[in-house]
Amino acid sequence: MSNTRRNPTDNESAMLLSEVENLCPLCSITLMYEKSGQKKKRFEAAHIYPLNPTSIEAEILKGEERLHEDVNHLNNFIALCRRCHKQFDHPRTVEEYRKLYNLKKMLIARAEARDKYHDYQIELEIKQIIFKLIEDSHEGNFSALGMNALKLDEKSDDTLTGITKRKIRNDITDYYIYIREQFTLLDKQEPDSFELIASQIRTFYLKLKKTETSQQTVYEQLTEWLSKKTENSTKDACGIIISFFIQNCEVF
Repeated sequence: MSNTRRNPTDNESAMLLSEVENLCPLCSITLMYEKSGQKKKRFEAAHIYPLNPTSIEAEILKGEERLHEDVNHLNNFIALCRRCHKQFDHPRTVEEYRKLYNLKKMLIARAEARDKYHDYQIELEIKQIIFKLIEDSHEGNFSALGMNALKLDEKSDDTLTGITKRKIRNDITDYYIYIREQFTLLDKQEPDSFELIASQIRTFYLKLKKTETSQQTVYEQLTEWLSKKTENSTKDACGIIISFFIQNCEVF
């Protein structure tokens, strides 16, 4: 018995578009465009696992993981431009299936993490440190932390990419002492600010850790959460703050 295609509702289509941030995840073309003063769509909701697989598709996808048993569930849809959708479907390959499966899985995890952002607060005093960090970074007058004091290598695992690990290591070495001094000054103005902020970051980290095993993803989600909770502060500065708390043992 064949499945009947269910087209996503307008609200679901908007969610799919937002999920990929208005860019086709395969070719990066914008999925909405303006013409004659009107917004037009150039995307389609593509089934990741086929709606009604052919005998060949059923064979090549045999044993492959699926994001939902219901092929018409939103977890099995992804927004693609019409060209990429057609290429993905004809012919469907196991390599391309795995590529979109992994991409959608990451998008679902990111959306679930973002749903938690509202529930986990951070003291706005940390904005003072973020802004001071951005302001003072032009001067470059930072005391470096000794390499032998680094805790990152003891705590990181293979789920953290080499590039990110180097960035965190450099952030700790260059900025740890500076940020610690800024927290000391903040505590003089607002007593116990550091303990409160540290506990809030630790709490959100533990929440993420319950469902996410990748340190790379945890680091990225902590950085984005801090950025969003501080009125879209630059992610570079927020990453430095998260690196500080990795060294300080609230994270990882």
